[in-house]
Amino acid sequence: MVLRSARNRWWFLSGLLLVLALATTGPNAPWYVSQFGVPWFDMPPQLFGVFASTALITAAGIAAVIAVAENLRHEPGAPPPRQPQRADWRRRALRIGSAPLAVICGLMVLFEVATMIKAIHEQRDSYSLGAANIEHVLGSSCNLSDAVRVERNRLAGALPPVPVIGFDDLPHHDGFTRDRLPAPEPSEGGEEGDEQSVGGDRIDEQETEGENSVGTPPKGLGGNQIPVWSSYSPQGAGFGQVRTAWLELPARATEGRAPVVVAVAGRLGPATPITAQFGDLDGERVEVIGEMPVGGPATDDPPGWRDYRLDITGRPAADADIVRLVAADADVTPEGWLAFAEPRVPQLVRMTEFIGRDTPVFMDWPVGFVHPCLRLFSIRNGIVEMPEYRLLPDEQLLVGSKNWSSARAGGPLGWLEIVADEREVPTYLKGAYDTDWGKLTEIEPLVSDARPPTVRTGSQVRSGWWTPGPLSSRGPTSTDISPLTR
Repeated sequence: MVLRSARNRWWFLSGLLLVLALATTGPNAPWYVSQFGVPWFDMPPQLFGVFASTALITAAGIAAVIAVAENLRHEPGAPPPRQPQRADWRRRALRIGSAPLAVICGLMVLFEVATMIKAIHEQRDSYSLGAANIEHVLGSSCNLSDAVRVERNRLAGALPPVPVIGFDDLPHHDGFTRDRLPAPEPSEGGEEGDEQSVGGDRIDEQETEGENSVGTPPKGLGGNQIPVWSSYSPQGAGFGQVRTAWLELPARATEGRAPVVVAVAGRLGPATPITAQFGDLDGERVEVIGEMPVGGPATDDPPGWRDYRLDITGRPAADADIVRLVAADADVTPEGWLAFAEPRVPQLVRMTEFIGRDTPVFMDWPVGFVHPCLRLFSIRNGIVEMPEYRLLPDEQLLVGSKNWSSARAGGPLGWLEIVADEREVPTYLKGAYDTDWGKLTEIEPLVSDARPPTVRTGSQVRSGWWTPGPLSSRGPTSTDISPLTR
């Protein structure tokens, strides 16, 4: 339809701007990891404090006022203006009438492309979907798998102590003891777990009580290599102060190739702070050149065990040689205890190298699009190949992903929860260690030496009315062995 009058064209432009204003009231949030580095991914677009929706509504109002003015200028008794040749008039009217729609659609495309280019620049030291796609076109890329780093073994990140002679540099422990923790709370299945639960990979800076109950420290923490200190006392409220020994800081931390990681259980707050002190070692003399409070985003909810990751690049601590922790517990309430492990600097490898291209993996549906080099577990002749790892999405998509794969929905978790357990493997997004990219878990079969079944295949022709008879079952049924029905 061609808009012949200027009044109608202005009304059309006003309505188009109103629709665009409505579209800009929400955040500019691409799906999943596509939003890394994208401006306004968590808020409506704005410039110099003015929201784009406000500016567009104002422009729509101005266009409406001009449309009203054009309507008032119309004189019904005046002779109609002389029209040009019919073909020329149609072409001119079509160009004028469609110009607002074409211009606004073009500007929207330019806006989206510009935000993705901005994300590529913003995430140049980390991961962005645009850069990964360009790399894939120009060469070869495993997309997100190449940007995620995996910590194979926590003990490999243990830091050696540094001998010092200054009184203020010596370790001090008052009220904190080694490996004294509350008894692990039983899980839903009635058994005690020794690892972190499969929960969200990142949480907000404001800590709230979640589902992560206190258990034994994660594998690798405790003992002499990475000691665990705790103010917990079974007799009542424990309090005190602790200062760990100075530990050697490796180059991978000062160069930004790995963070300084502190595992914490209990409560962190004004009465129970932990501070990382970074020092410069000159012979046997130590000068403290920087401090960082332990806090912010964590790998799980309190009060259970979770990691805090300190990126020291671009800070005075990047020039340090050694690091130690200073903690205090002045909380007199029974639940105000604090426990932490001495810092470690993980040794990281690419997830592509850690998992490999031939290892069977169970990928929740949102993550499969950004891990093209990993292999899904197979199902042949009705027999499922046991996956060795599972990839989960970020916190925002985790609930929908679990619902899709749940037993109630007929998903793979229906059999996976019966035959195996999951243990979270620490992972880090390159250059942005606190970013929630998702989660990697290792699948541990309950029967590790199970033999594969013997399968006989063949083909037979049967009529549509043929039946093999009722199914028979021998031994325990799935409801007898399922932990969900105990």
